[in-house]
Parts: sequence; structure tokens; C-alpha cells
Amino acid sequence: MTELPPSTGFKGILHHWKEDLAAAVSVALVALPLALGIALASGAPLMSGILAAIIGGVVTTFFRGSYVAINGPAAGLIVVVLTGVESLADENGSGFPYVLAAIVVAGMIQAVLGIMKMGKLGDLFPASVVNGMLATIGITIFIKQFHVALGVNSKGGSVLQSLTEIPESILDLNLVVTIISLVSLLILIFHSHIRNKFLKSIPAPLLVLLFSIPFVFIVNFFGDENMLVLGKPLYVGAEYLVDIPDDLSDSIIFPNFSKILLPEFWLVVLSLTLVASIETLISTKAVDKLDHYKRRTNLNKDLFAVGLSTAVSGFLGGLPIITVIVRSSVNVNHNAKTKWSNFYHGILLLVFVFLFPFIVKEIPLASLAAILVYTGYKLASPKVFQSALLKGWEQLLILIVTLVASLWLNLLWGIIIGIVTTLLIHWVTSQLNLGTFFRHLIHTEINVVEESKEVVHVEIKGIANFAILLKLINTLTGIGSEKHFIVNFSRTKLVDSTVLDFIHEHREKYFTQTDFEFVGLDVHRTSSPHPLALHILEKPMQKRLTGRQNEIYHIAQEKNYRFVPEINWDVRHFEKYNFFEFHLIEYHRNRLIGKFDNIQWEISDLTYNDGILMASEEHHITIMVLYLPKEITPFSITKENVRQLKSMIRKSQDDDDSSTKNDLSEFLAKNASYYVEGVDNEILIYRKERLLSTKEIRALHDYTAAFTKFVSGGDVDESDFRNYLN
Repeated sequence: MTELPPSTGFKGILHHWKEDLAAAVSVALVALPLALGIALASGAPLMSGILAAIIGGVVTTFFRGSYVAINGPAAGLIVVVLTGVESLADENGSGFPYVLAAIVVAGMIQAVLGIMKMGKLGDLFPASVVNGMLATIGITIFIKQFHVALGVNSKGGSVLQSLTEIPESILDLNLVVTIISLVSLLILIFHSHIRNKFLKSIPAPLLVLLFSIPFVFIVNFFGDENMLVLGKPLYVGAEYLVDIPDDLSDSIIFPNFSKILLPEFWLVVLSLTLVASIETLISTKAVDKLDHYKRRTNLNKDLFAVGLSTAVSGFLGGLPIITVIVRSSVNVNHNAKTKWSNFYHGILLLVFVFLFPFIVKEIPLASLAAILVYTGYKLASPKVFQSALLKGWEQLLILIVTLVASLWLNLLWGIIIGIVTTLLIHWVTSQLNLGTFFRHLIHTEINVVEESKEVVHVEIKGIANFAILLKLINTLTGIGSEKHFIVNFSRTKLVDSTVLDFIHEHREKYFTQTDFEFVGLDVHRTSSPHPLALHILEKPMQKRLTGRQNEIYHIAQEKNYRFVPEINWDVRHFEKYNFFEFHLIEYHRNRLIGKFDNIQWEISDLTYNDGILMASEEHHITIMVLYLPKEITPFSITKENVRQLKSMIRKSQDDDDSSTKNDLSEFLAKNASYYVEGVDNEILIYRKERLLSTKEIRALHDYTAAFTKFVSGGDVDESDFRNYLN
């Protein structure tokens, strides 16, 4: 049975305050350096980041519709705030008070959008345009903070100017500051590969602080003196450390609305509203996928809540507030139950900064810059472009055009140009003349026919791209989920990734695979086998096998098995295994399918990631799954419990069946490198957390063939096997 979701409201406080508070402690430890780093990169006072984190926890919690998300300042808005600070600067070079006014106005607009139930608008932007926007943010953060990580001040105003200054900064780097940055980066990069359970349980940003703060004392950053390093005098002083006021009231900066009538003011407002709304909506939907209880956020309430909190934050001198990915992931992974963990993390930050401001002042700016450089890289890593290419060349082109336009002009123009490019590509690939294309687009029909009391047939005629998504959302959600759905694309000239993404998500959210079917996509041409690729009404093209796929194919031929190289996106049945509890499974491919007697099995390469959105790290693993004819008691076999089993066997050597059990014990001991987990009527087996070579695939096959004899009653009957393992 599915575990019931936790109580909400004040009942949630009474029932789950211990779990939520424990999770909030971890979140607060991650939020502190991130909030400081975001403010640093935004060209804002460092305290503005912490104020936003506190308000995001204390205020937003009471109005929002999400359950386990964390609200606060985000790296995604750094570019907009930094641009605003520069474009609205007065004759004294101060632009932040005017940006605060823009933040207040943008927050109020967001709140109104939430009241008007406009939360669905986040779905209307082409996915590749959104990814291009995120990549722009990542590159900007990386380039701007690269100079800070080297202990050098960049004179360039634009991103491109800062980029050209990198060689000069490398020549003028401060070696002591650079050491802090490099070690901090290494901690962040290799944290996910740490095997020690205690160190792995400490969030990476906190490990960075645990290294950098003592280093500050060792080198003595408080002396404001030159020190000799390799015979070269290097200055280390308080200017390389975080600077916040001793009295929190001194950190409150009020907004200045005197530029509210200027066009550049409203450009900042529109950019803030647009980027913050998009990021909040896509981040909230991503966090929902991590929720163990599969609860769904009311996006309209969330839009209102972050808008209201942003307005409050701007009025008190804080940065804009959205739903944040990394901190939400930490919250879920530390077993938070209700929205109150977000509230607790805000209170903990307030208490910490109020009682221990002297600790915050000991944090080197270089460690914050390293965190941001790493964040920027993850947002614009090669994986981002590879993922776009996986969906088709046109998706990569849209991403790159959006990226270049955003860097050259600004984010708002980048998004507009990205949307225009998307429409242009759709027109060209549709092979229609311009007038016909736009007639199809404007007059796309969504015909709903109730063929019976149980079956609803939805046929889409015309152009199904992001522009008609709101109409499609209203149609499908208006029908309900109690019927069998058939969505027909056989007369749809073009289907884009934004529509397909919504269709897949809608099916996963409300239906089983058999209750919601697609038809007609098999007659479309695509530039990629990805299910979210752009579909044009033509026949698909065959693709050649890779070298490794050919080798697996030969195994299938040799042993009379079946080989299916194509990507399979139906991975929901893997989610029940403990191994994938905190991983998002994307797809599996290269499926080798066969039987041992009456037991069906499948070997496949499975792709998953350890995070969400662009901050995730992608992993590949070769696994084998046995499909048993009946259910078994859940179990797992690891190196640790193999040792326990051997000890148990020694104690039971006088039993009548000890020889049989010793056979199993000996078999497991010889193959202790394999992980085995049984759930329901399936058994998952893998050897290494990576792709296996064809030789290793043969070994996995042979191990499982021998193992199957034990579970199928060949040497040990099922009841003995279950009792033995449990």
C-alpha cells in the first residue's frame, strides 16, 4: 500500500516537526554560503542575499502551494539584478536602491499573476529557449566570478568584456586566494564521489566553509599585511572576506522609486518578472518529481507567494525570491515532510546571523566564488548542449541562438529572439509556405470525441507547438482523468518538444500508460529518436548501430536472445528499488532480452541523474532485471550482508539443509561484488555503477543464470531462500 501523505498546516507542525527541523538544519547550512555568493555575484550588498533567504523561509511558507520546496535567492536571477545595478546606477555609481524598487514592482506583478491563475504560463515558453536562458545565466556567473576566484577585480562591465580580461587576471592572480578557490572547487567536484558515509552526509558547500574558514586563520587574513609566497609579496586582508554589518538593522536598504518612469527601469522589471516566473514554475514542477509522496504544487498559489515575498524582500533590501533547486533537493534528501521545513530554515538563518555574525565575517569571498563558478559551469556544462542535441539539431540551434542573443543583448531580448527562431525553424521544417504555416498555427483544432462512456478520442489537426499549449492544457484538464484517453497526432503537421513534454508529464501525473495512449506519431519524421524531438509528418529514418551495440547484438544472435537498441522512456517500474530512491531515472536502452527456463530477464543500460534540471550530474549503469512468476519477500544482497550470511551459515552447520545453504553462501561469497535487490516479483542485479563492457555483460549474464537456479527452486526452494535472506 502507498504511504499516506503527511498532514499539512499546523497538524504538520505537531506530527512532523522533528523531521522537518532536522532537514531545515542541513538546508540552512547550504543556504548561507549560497545566499552570500548570489549577492556577491549580483553586485548587491552581501546581506541582501541572507535577507532574501530569511524572508523566503519565514514569509513564503504561509502563502505558497508547494510542500517540500525551499524558497530564497537564486543564481538564475544574478544576471538580471547585476544588469539592473549597472544600467540604473546614478552619478555616484549606486544602482542597487533603484533595483530594489524594480524588485518590489516585479514582485507585485507576480502576485497579481498568481491571483489571476496564470501559473500555467510557464509552460508556454519553448523548452530549448528556457535552457538557453539558463545556459546564459551559467556562463555569465562563471565568467564574472572567475576573476573573484583569482582574487582580481574585473574592470569589464559586460560579460564579453570580462571574458577578454581572463588572461590578464590569470597573470595577476593572488596565489593564496586562488588556492582557496581551487581546493573549494575540488571539494565541490569530488563530493559526489566520496565513499565515506560521514563526509558524504555533509553538504558540499558546508565542507567548503569547513576548509576555507580555518585556512583564513592559518594565513591570517585579519592582519591586512603582505605575505611572501614563493618569494613574491601577496596581500591578504579583510577585503577578501565577507563584510556584513554587526547590527542587522544597518543592513536594511529601502528602495528608491525615483526612476520608475524611465524605460530602463521597466526593462529590469519585465526581465525580473519573466525570468523569476519561469524559473519558479519549472523549478517547482521539478521539485514535485522528487517528493516521495508525489504531491502536486498549486502553481498559482506558489506564483502569488513568491511574488508577495519578493515585494517584501525588495522593500527591506533583499534580493528576489523564487523556488530554488539545490536547497529543495537537500530538503527532500534529508526526509522533510511538510512545508514547515522551509519556515524553520528561514528562522535558523535569522538566529545564526543575529547571534553569530562574526563567523559569517570569517568566510573568504574566494570560497563563495568557487561555489558560484561551479554552479555556473553546471548550468552551462557540455551536458546541457548534449541533451539538447539528443532531442535534435534544431533544439541545439535554438539553445545556441538564445544563448548568443542573451549574452550580446540581454536576457529579455534573448528570450524573444529564441522564440522567433523557434517559430522560424518550425516553419522551415514543416515545408509549408509562410501563410499556410501561420493559418495552421492560428487555427489548430483540438477535437474531443467521447467514443463511449469510457473512451475519449482527442485529435489534433494543424501545428501543435508551444503557442497552442495553453489551449491543449485547458482541453485535457477540463475532461478529467477518469476515462481512457487516446491522443491522435496522425493529422498533426508538426509536434514540438514543448507539447510532447506536457503530454508525457500529463500522462505520468494522472494516468497509467494503458489509460493514456498516443497514436499517429509513428508516421512523423524526426531528427532524433528522443520522444521529445520535433515531429514532422513524414516517415522516420533508420539509424546505424554503434560498435558496442553491434557487439551486444552478436551476443543476442549467438544465444538466440532479442536485442532492442532504441531508447525506452518508460522507466517508472525501476523507481521502486531502494537503489534509485534519490535518483531521477531518465531512460534505458540497449536492452538484451531473454529467458532462463520460465524466468524472463532483461539487461539494459540505464541513465539516471543525482539532481534536477541543469544542476544534475548524469550517470549510466548496466543492470539486469529478473521477472519472477510470483512475488517474493523484499530483500537485498550487499557485501555487508554476505558476510553476515556466512556467519549465520557457520552457526547452522548442524541443520539438515546446511549443505544446501552453504552452497548458496559460497556462491554469494565468490560473487560479493554483485548487488542484488528483490522487490515484488522482480530482482535487480548490477556489478558496477557504470556501463559494462560486453565481456562484463557476459559475466553478469552468467552470474544471474547461476543465481536463478537458487530462486527458481533448482537448489533451494523459494521458502528457504526467502527465510535465508530475511
